[in-house]
Amino acid sequence: MAQQLEVPDLINPYGLSLSEPADHAFIEDLGLQLLLDQAPFNAPASRSLALQALVELNCDQPTRRWRQELFADLVGSQFLLEQLDRLASVLLRLHRQSNEFGWGSDLPTGLTMVRDFVRLVRNPPEFSSARSAGLQALSTYLAALAESEALVEMEQFIQQMADLGGLQLRVTVDEQGVPNEISTVQLYDRDSAEPPGFLTWGEEQSPQHRRQALRERGGLNHLGQLLQNFLSREYVAIVYRFNQLIGDLVSLMPAVDLYCAFASCFNSWRSRGIEICLPQILPAEQRLAEIEAARNPLIEKSRVDDQRQGAAPAIVANAIDRCSDANLMVLTGANNGGKTTYVKTAGLIQLLGQKGWYVPARSARFSEVDVIFTHFVAADDIARGEGRYRNELRRMRTILERATPLSLVILDEPCGGTDYHEGQRQSRILLRAFHLLGAATYFTTHMHELTASLEGHEWSAVQRLQVATRLENGQLRYLYRVEPGIATHSYGEQIAQDLGLGEQEVLNVVRAQADQGGYLRLLRHGSDS
Repeated sequence: MAQQLEVPDLINPYGLSLSEPADHAFIEDLGLQLLLDQAPFNAPASRSLALQALVELNCDQPTRRWRQELFADLVGSQFLLEQLDRLASVLLRLHRQSNEFGWGSDLPTGLTMVRDFVRLVRNPPEFSSARSAGLQALSTYLAALAESEALVEMEQFIQQMADLGGLQLRVTVDEQGVPNEISTVQLYDRDSAEPPGFLTWGEEQSPQHRRQALRERGGLNHLGQLLQNFLSREYVAIVYRFNQLIGDLVSLMPAVDLYCAFASCFNSWRSRGIEICLPQILPAEQRLAEIEAARNPLIEKSRVDDQRQGAAPAIVANAIDRCSDANLMVLTGANNGGKTTYVKTAGLIQLLGQKGWYVPARSARFSEVDVIFTHFVAADDIARGEGRYRNELRRMRTILERATPLSLVILDEPCGGTDYHEGQRQSRILLRAFHLLGAATYFTTHMHELTASLEGHEWSAVQRLQVATRLENGQLRYLYRVEPGIATHSYGEQIAQDLGLGEQEVLNVVRAQADQGGYLRLLRHGSDS
């Protein structure tokens, strides 16, 4: 066959290296696996490639532009998405056929694979309207395959197999009609010079033994397998040679499927009312973010599902703004009011955008960051014998040792594993450290007094934000709107009452359960006064 053609790399076109991320916590904390669940991948390899591209693969400006343009083609044109999806389906089928052929050297499977490959190359997807370098490179590669000598050889091979003649067998039997020998007389319109015996027994073996042997060997099924092994030997070798070229094309399957899956995911976001955009990524040294109408699609989906059942409305879109002079965002507000959702949204948009993906926002421009560090409420570390607070402080130490002024740090209610005054003191120490560092930092907390004290020249880079809530007729109403200011209440008592966990309600539950269970007399008197 002719010289091997270069297969375009649709994810890493400029050969950037893989690197172990400086921190892994953001994968779970930002819900990256949940994000991948929203993309309808056709193969596990595609999901693995997506995770690798978002976490390990380095991304520079040319690579980011390559991906953005390819996604823009697919999101902007249903026709192009359908064409790429058709290619993905054929590549997936070829991938399965190639594996099956490789395992068993099965000629029918191999022949079907070659036919499917030729059919695809002769009738390729139509990408002439594509503007992206990625789809253009893919179209050029398929066109080169169509002009290759290898494709001509494949077509000749298919024709050769179609022109083959039949097969004549000679079966000799004894006086009782039991086969002694089965052999070929004519093979592919050619006389068999030395007819090979496939099932042969000596005359000394009894008819009963020969019948038993036929049963044990599966009779004609066994004969068919032996015939295939003999007849297909030279043709299997040819298919193996073709399979190398087919494998090059099949190697595109994970990347093609990735783009189809995420383009479908982005379209799904839009169908649910989530605005999307391709952000402008600025140099890391500028250290700013200007994001309009940002949403978290992971939370948004559950809210839409709830809304269909008449529950809570969809989450309100919020702006995300920061700069080098206002890089420390301290966020207060009610429990369940949206603080965690907001900071997760900031992290998710940062990650997707700087890797070349669409982001869930109306518009966005922000600086690249070198590392994303996250810390969400930690559990006890039983393996180390550490409680929550020590575990939290260990995490804070790790982040401070690794973060730079170009990092993004997201801390969700740190220092909550100790008493209020100690937690407030330690939080202030941490805030001072991140203020000094200058990294873009989000810090959610219920320590309202601490937040109120962060003023004056020494805290010049602090933005004090709150999630808005209202108490209307004794009911807490969540607005999910992030705005400047300091929340004055966390409304923990109100939430407990809403859940039926007020003081009298709790005691009534205990008494009712005791009465129903027949152990009312065992309750401690005076505890419910």
